Amino acid sequence: ALGALRRQPPQAVRVSAGVPCAAVSQGAPQRVALGELVRESRAAPLAKRSARRKRGEAKERARQEGAVLREARPLADAHALPFEWLLVLDVEATCDARGRPWEHEIIEFPVVALNLRTLQVEHEFHSFVRPTANQTLTPFCRKLTGITQEQVDAAPPLDAVLREFDGWLRERGLVNTAEARSFAFGTDGHFDCQFFVDGECSRKGIPKAEYFDKWVNLKQLFADHYKVRRCKIAKMLERQGMRFEGRLHSGIDDSRNIARIAAQLVRDGSPVYINEGLPPRQRFLDL
Repeated sequence: ALGALRRQPPQAVRVSAGVPCAAVSQGAPQRVALGELVRESRAAPLAKRSARRKRGEAKERARQEGAVLREARPLADAHALPFEWLLVLDVEATCDARGRPWEHEIIEFPVVALNLRTLQVEHEFHSFVRPTANQTLTPFCRKLTGITQEQVDAAPPLDAVLREFDGWLRERGLVNTAEARSFAFGTDGHFDCQFFVDGECSRKGIPKAEYFDKWVNLKQLFADHYKVRRCKIAKMLERQGMRFEGRLHSGIDDSRNIARIAAQLVRDGSPVYINEGLPPRQRFLDL
């Protein structure tokens, strides 16, 4: 067999180098078949790459048009929901344009109650809050939030606002028990409940209800559901095919728009669940 290979006519080698089939004798048909197999093997990965490219282009067009990439699903059964109400909270706080350390204090406390069965906003709570550490708002803060010095001067302090809010909840039957949770807070990130509400209450020794300790981080829920990076309120609305309504950095307007985002998330089949909470507190014992 080895001798036969050595005696193979030279034109057989030239076929594999691209010599026309007419110049080949007995080995030509076999060489042509091998060339067809090579062409087919090269065409297969090219077809796969072309299909992947077309899918990528279609997804990019959908993103640019603000379309939702997941198929919309019917509303969830109310009995399957972990709670019936999502209380969207987006506070505004004192701030300064300069990068110096600043003790933020809440100056606007808005809550928008979204019914997760009907996906309608049915209740709203709103109050300005008087700061006690830095009582004069900076020009930057007034311009950013639209809140005036007169509004915070006439407002109750945070402890009184929280007591009023707790009564507002009870009047509407929004009460969490050990057996059942009626509501959970929904926020645009972790700052509202952790740094603003809990942070200020801890510094000032203000009693705070336990329902502030866990919440739905809607920014993270949005990123997880649509498989995108975390983004700001206006960008989330844009991705859902909507526009911001009202004044940006107005606490009540921000809360209303976040509620719209949450409602669309549910329409698009996203589960709504508590995904964040305060870290465990360290406890020290007297020895």
